Amino acid sequence: MTPDDEPTDQGLTKAELEDYALSGEAGGEEGMGSDDPFFVSKQASAVFKHKLLKTYFPKFVGKAGSTEADRRLAYVDTHAGRGAYDDGTAGSPLLVAQDVSEMQKLRRIDCFFVEARKSNHDHLRQLLTDNMPAGAHWITRRGRASDHLQEALAFAGNSPLFMFVDPYGLGPTFEEVASVLNRPRQGYGRKTEVLLNFIAMAFSRAGGYLRRAARSPQQENTLFRLDAVLGGDWWREIYLSSDSTAPAIAQIARGYAQRLQLKTNCSTSLIPVRDRAHKQPLYWLVHFTHHPDGVWWIREAAARAAAEWRRYCSPPPNTVEDSLFSITDPFPAEEEARQSSWVDIIERRTRNLLTERGRIDLPQDAYVLFGPDTFGQAWDKHLRQALSRLYRDGILEPRPYAKDINTYRGHRLHAQQRTSVEVKASDL
Repeated sequence: MTPDDEPTDQGLTKAELEDYALSGEAGGEEGMGSDDPFFVSKQASAVFKHKLLKTYFPKFVGKAGSTEADRRLAYVDTHAGRGAYDDGTAGSPLLVAQDVSEMQKLRRIDCFFVEARKSNHDHLRQLLTDNMPAGAHWITRRGRASDHLQEALAFAGNSPLFMFVDPYGLGPTFEEVASVLNRPRQGYGRKTEVLLNFIAMAFSRAGGYLRRAARSPQQENTLFRLDAVLGGDWWREIYLSSDSTAPAIAQIARGYAQRLQLKTNCSTSLIPVRDRAHKQPLYWLVHFTHHPDGVWWIREAAARAAAEWRRYCSPPPNTVEDSLFSITDPFPAEEEARQSSWVDIIERRTRNLLTERGRIDLPQDAYVLFGPDTFGQAWDKHLRQALSRLYRDGILEPRPYAKDINTYRGHRLHAQQRTSVEVKASDL
């Protein structure tokens, strides 16, 4: 055994710790002090990540479990960390524990958590002991996610499975993720989904080794592990041929998702997560699903998360009660203008689609109508407002309602087809 392969007192090998350091932030749900340079960025990006998980996971539970006789679903967290931040902010394990409690009468959510570091695992286990409801079934395992993957799949059994992969560094291999998405399951639908944190900085730093004239054995090993994570060395040419790191990472993230899509016949959504609007993504959340509803609801969840993230990044100005001049919060007006522009964009795309094809079908046409610039930003109310405009103009039938907008089917009308119908302002 080489020194790099020997476990440290944190329960990881030296090589693994060096890989984890690539990310530039802790990953998982590891507590951090305010003197840590990544504390603010981690906190801001975590606002997005956790709002998305808190919004989407109950939807998955409600829909995927609706046709299961035993109402059981499995949740697997491969890099659970401490479960909460040092300031008390809930991490993904604690958020899921809340879901288990809130949905206990409707669904049975069994949970499997993996954490490599001993101190984190001990903290996580105590946190779950204190917060999981009585009667809930959950287990924790200490070690690498890869070492417990087969046990996690056996734990899920034939039940619907949602796996959250929030690694510290490079993450699971391509084949490991594919094996989860391709797991055999009896019954209605494949019902297996993965939400994966594709950490941009980790791949950026590791890819930087390619430009070095001489590389250490550890750096060579990291590049080989990166090949395994991405499913081959195809990414190397992309990285080396790019003048800028950020576009290269975005292209690699898309290539990774597309390759897994071909390998597993699933749908993918890529969601960039930043700590400030003008910065490059800290990481990409990549969502894999076998059902069109999954694409719809992950977009909805991302949009809700983005709204909360924008508010977090633009807090109301501090005002002193006895101050001579009050300070107006600019955020509401900015947000209203931003959302109004989304409605205009979606309306224009809907008009174009109706002209070209004569109909729209949701959720299949969701990406076409939202487009890359509003996908994960706008949500269902903006789509309904755009459709309502076309309905009032006598172009679209039937009238769109908020209820079941995700399954709306509409067709184009010529002006003379609705001359007998009076469209009122109440149709908004």
